[in-house]
Amino acid sequence: MFNPADILFALVQYRLRWIIPTILVAAAALAYAVVKPNSWEATQSIVLRDEAVSSLGRPGQFTGVEDMKHAQETVLQLTRSREVIQVALQELGAPANRWSTANWPSKDDIAAARKSISVHSPGGTEFGTTEMLYITVEADTPERANRLNQLICAQLDQQLGEMRNSRALSLVEELNYRQQQADQALSSVTDRLSELESEVGTDLAELRILNEVGSGNGNLREQLLQIKNELRTALANQQSSQRLLEILEAAQQNTSELIATPNQLLESQPSLRRLKEGLIDAQLRSAQLQGIRTESHPGVVAARHAEEEIRGHLHQEIAIAIRSLNAEQSVNNSRIAQLQTMLDDVSERMTKLASLRAGYNNLVAEVREKNNKLTQIRTDLADARSSVEAATTTTLVTKVSIPEVSDYPVGPSRKAIVGAGVFGGVALGLGILFLTVPLTPAPSAQPAASASSSSNDTGAMQHPAPGTGHGLSLKEALFHLAHRNPSTN
Repeated sequence: MFNPADILFALVQYRLRWIIPTILVAAAALAYAVVKPNSWEATQSIVLRDEAVSSLGRPGQFTGVEDMKHAQETVLQLTRSREVIQVALQELGAPANRWSTANWPSKDDIAAARKSISVHSPGGTEFGTTEMLYITVEADTPERANRLNQLICAQLDQQLGEMRNSRALSLVEELNYRQQQADQALSSVTDRLSELESEVGTDLAELRILNEVGSGNGNLREQLLQIKNELRTALANQQSSQRLLEILEAAQQNTSELIATPNQLLESQPSLRRLKEGLIDAQLRSAQLQGIRTESHPGVVAARHAEEEIRGHLHQEIAIAIRSLNAEQSVNNSRIAQLQTMLDDVSERMTKLASLRAGYNNLVAEVREKNNKLTQIRTDLADARSSVEAATTTTLVTKVSIPEVSDYPVGPSRKAIVGAGVFGGVALGLGILFLTVPLTPAPSAQPAASASSSSNDTGAMQHPAPGTGHGLSLKEALFHLAHRNPSTN
């Protein structure tokens, strides 16, 4: 390995190998520092909000992180878009030191401006964590940076408004078409429902009750129950009259049959009931007298005459009752037939309503659905029209104070550039020197015994011939440097 003496010898002996690269690199750094244009940054803080129309929750606030992230990414794309940058540069004007003769702004000017524009969230956080954004613009002077930032923000606001307006107009057009389709669909279903209701006629109220309630006592159902009750009563009366008629016809031949008739059957014939009771009383009185007197006793004879007279009146009343029951039977039969006809008619109407209920229910549900859909479309259309008006009068971007311009130019200063160039040149020169230094050690590294030899040899050693390391490649020089013998003191 080289000792300090060897290093110092190499630095002095081969000084041009490291001084020239140092001078060249330092000169290049100095030239770059002189011609390097300065650039200043202007940063504008903005707050982005959501549209207040058709937004859930609190108006103007984003419903979720994803919505905020999408909105901020949209701002990023619009800020760096060609339309925004081109209009901003046109209003800003060309810089005073522009050397190009192309029209301002050219494609290169727009590309360079796009590289100098950045949109980021506070502290380098991810989009969607906060509603605040920073728009940073670089320019060759503080005034141009400030002005360009203001123009970019103004164009961003305008482009956002135009985008909202275009989107709202497209939405209005689509909703108008959907409203027309919904109106036609609702009209078609309503016509079908009207035809069905016209077919139902006077039973429409009963059908609506049956459809809405599903079960219960409607007018038609109550009428059906009333007819059934009347028919049941008429049938019971007919059976009772028929049984009484049979008993009376038998009683014409034998009055004892009438005495055995239950009183319930004689409720409709009070005279017969009274004669029956009188006959029973006369028979009891006659039996009592016969038990205490002879058959020829005047009291017994009078009792028998009274009993026979009551029997005669009873036979007459039975004949009248039979004619009355026959007439009542005829009336009951007519009433039963009428009630049965009414029952069949109401049952048929109920059956028809039951068969129409499913289709009517579907039509009513479809009309309700179409109506709700049309109402929702009209609400969305009103919101979209409000968005069209708000897009040109309101802004979603709120500026926080004014743009902040940096106090110093962006990037390293000229002194730092020159210092870095000098340091880099020295490092490069030392590297070249290390790779190209001769492999033969310096005269100070020879043994002391060799120093006491003849003066000719000493002189020869003070002027050593170039070693074999001269003219070697980088790989060969590193190989010889790694395998040579270390110098001895």
